[in-house]
Amino acid sequence: MPLIGCGGISSGEDCLDYAKAGATMVQVYTSFTYGGAGTCRRIKDELNGKLAKEGKTWDQVVNDAVQNLSWREPVVQEENQEFTVQQLVREAEELGAMLDRIEKQL
Repeated sequence: MPLIGCGGISSGEDCLDYAKAGATMVQVYTSFTYGGAGTCRRIKDELNGKLAKEGKTWDQVVNDAVQNLSWREPVVQEENQEFTVQQLVREAEELGAMLDRIEKQL
């Protein structure tokens, strides 16, 4: 599903941040208005430099984000099997780790 990041994009770093959050595309509007026609080219050049430093393509960054940040359907337990406290603690720790990764990217 395409996800378009918009708002506050004025540099290649901004674009990369959106990609790391899972955006497949970004929209440049206000910075284009203030910066003029060369703004998009400047942002693209900055982004290409950032991607080259990381050794990744845009698609690789987005796909990594989607794989690491997407919610996953929990494993279905058999009807007669009850959740244990250890299972609940483990799931809470996994959720905490996911929130920490999201917080670092924001």
